Amino acid sequence: MDDSNRQLSLLLLVPLLVVGAIAGTQFLAGKKQPPKPEETEQPAPTPTTPTEIQDVTLSKTEQEARLRTQKTGTLETDGFVATFTSLNTAMTSLKVKGERFEDAGEPHELVTTDKERYFPLGLTLDGVAMPPEATWTLESQSKTSLEFSWSGESARVTRTWEVGEEPYDLKSTVTVTNKTPETRAVQVGVTSAHYVRRADEKGGFLFFTRPSPEVSTALCRFGDETIREDREELLTPQAHGPDVHFVSLSTIYFSTIMAPPEGNTAVQCTLKTTDRGGTVKEPEGSLFETSMTYAKKEIAGAETASFVTEVYAGPKDVDALQDFGREAEDVIDLGWFGFIAGGMNWSLRNIYDLVGNWGLAIILLTLLVRLAILPLVTTQYRNMAKQRALKPEVDRINELYKDDREAKGREMMELWRKHKVNPLGGCLPVLLQMPIFFALYQSLLTNIELYHAPFIWWWKDLSAPDPYYVLPIVLGLLMFLQQKLTPISIGDPTQAKIIMYVMPIGITLFMLVLPSGLGLYMMTSYTLGIAQQRYMYWRMDQQETPLPADDAPEPSEDETAPAPVASSPTRAKARRKKRPRRGRA
Repeated sequence: MDDSNRQLSLLLLVPLLVVGAIAGTQFLAGKKQPPKPEETEQPAPTPTTPTEIQDVTLSKTEQEARLRTQKTGTLETDGFVATFTSLNTAMTSLKVKGERFEDAGEPHELVTTDKERYFPLGLTLDGVAMPPEATWTLESQSKTSLEFSWSGESARVTRTWEVGEEPYDLKSTVTVTNKTPETRAVQVGVTSAHYVRRADEKGGFLFFTRPSPEVSTALCRFGDETIREDREELLTPQAHGPDVHFVSLSTIYFSTIMAPPEGNTAVQCTLKTTDRGGTVKEPEGSLFETSMTYAKKEIAGAETASFVTEVYAGPKDVDALQDFGREAEDVIDLGWFGFIAGGMNWSLRNIYDLVGNWGLAIILLTLLVRLAILPLVTTQYRNMAKQRALKPEVDRINELYKDDREAKGREMMELWRKHKVNPLGGCLPVLLQMPIFFALYQSLLTNIELYHAPFIWWWKDLSAPDPYYVLPIVLGLLMFLQQKLTPISIGDPTQAKIIMYVMPIGITLFMLVLPSGLGLYMMTSYTLGIAQQRYMYWRMDQQETPLPADDAPEPSEDETAPAPVASSPTRAKARRKKRPRRGRA
């Protein structure tokens, strides 16, 4: 492969790497798998679930009868309104407060299941034989607390729900009283479920499209490990433990987290999905299920034992998750370059606190990023300016050796060597900037602050694509303009046209389905890049640079060889007029 083909390959490789890496980020980024156990380690626990209170063998008639007898209680905080049922003390609804979280004018609903067995935050008991038709009694209720109770099988079980100190926090306390003289072993677990339709999970018509906000994952943090799995991985159930810190079910922007009290752990978490509806080959949807099980407690006769679960239910707000503790911010998938994305999230929030507009905050963040990578792009543009100055000589070589590719390659390499120009020097700075782009992509994709956040005019949601495609089109035009300003050291006109036209068209199609916040960043970045490039060229034209072939003898008037190339033809001509002529009277 000659030098021109290598240049073309590398130039085309950059956008392909962007597309491929972002596509891979959507499916693989952020998965933190535990190391494979060594032979001396204990094997992973086998999935086990305590006896479920609600049995699946109840007939449809019996289930409908139970629904008619249920009573509900409601808890309200500054962040949500949650409803719980007396059937199994689980949550039947949680509506997130705030206009920015509304969907089609309605509050965002976190509960996606409508069957008693799969209501989130259900209860499981082992050691207390609670019949499937059991109904709890709603003992008391207020806006901040609910108490349910059930008695039978020589035991009394109460479950109290309370709102936490933070807007999205809840607290569940299960108390088991042993009414027999004998000691009994009781184990309590908490379950949750989430249903998502396959059609809602689809992000668009292109394989690299922006993921749908409904894409769901299950996550368990135990020990020092965090496991995040999608639907396909969980078709085979998983169990992890001990030392479980929390387990969660999440979409892109919202999460429900179950955790033991701060400083405590559970013994096991389980994660699984099952296909639901449709056909075996084309299921209509997927049901995610998680559970967290506490260690068994021995309860002596007439004694009681309590099991406390703390819950976070709401948007993936970094500050709120950090207040919840337990490193719950891990539910935000920041991808391969999470350490960079986290810093950008922090910077973006602080800029927003100053300017009060997320679109303007993105523009200012872009300016900071461009300043941070200034040394890289300065080197890049200087190299481009040298190539531009040598373009007449490059054109001469291309014309002189158009039928001899090997000779042309040798002459080109000698030209670059002689003038200390790296024809591929512009690629390395671009490659070094790619981690920043990927991190910002994942940051803007998962940033709850941008969810339904307006900018100006028709940009009402920076987390959604531009509804009129203005940003992608403008971005494509800017990329085309930058290609026009950038010297392409390729003699083949067909290859040059591919770079000139195909890359801008590709980036335009790429941006059609990505968040407008990301498009705003890229448009601002390209605008600043073009301005900097023009400034660099102007500065180099103003400098008194020597001729590229300054050590070569001055050609006589009758010589037909092309004149040496200067960084600016006008300035070079002026300098030649001032030089004393050598070898003349």
